[in-house]
Amino acid sequence: MDEAIQLAIEMSEANWHNFKNDLKDLTPDEINWRPMPQGNNVNVLMKHLRIVEELVLSRLEHGEHSPYQDAAAVQKLTDSVPLHFDQNLKDLEGFHTRFISALQSTPLAELTRKSFLTPFAQGPQPAKTLVLGEISHLATHRGQIRTIRNLYRKARGEPALFLPQNPMFGE
Repeated sequence: MDEAIQLAIEMSEANWHNFKNDLKDLTPDEINWRPMPQGNNVNVLMKHLRIVEELVLSRLEHGEHSPYQDAAAVQKLTDSVPLHFDQNLKDLEGFHTRFISALQSTPLAELTRKSFLTPFAQGPQPAKTLVLGEISHLATHRGQIRTIRNLYRKARGEPALFLPQNPMFGE
């Protein structure tokens, strides 16, 4: 396996491990709590993460032949996924595992040469951007989930779960 791909896999797996740790001990109330009525909750974010991971995996496995090449196909997938935290986490983990396996079996030269189509960008995109996208997307929403979990506790007069004594964030 190419060293660059190995490094990307290690980064993705470290990100995944941290993400899973951040989900420990979630209660049903916490999963569905919104900091404000129009805000996302952990359940909505999990559905979104599950859908995007399937899209990323499809692009890695099928390149320009992914079934999700236009907004209508992405919307159909989105509509087919229920708002069910446990199932979406299980599916997300399965797609992540498949993503890592696909990376392990893809030589760097092929990853650099391949491209994929997406309804959200103009023209074909290089497949190597999928790796960065997968890592950064999960990390971004991981931060949102940590923030929601901290706000959930603070709204109940409890200390924040993540970095509760961080002096950069005043009371």
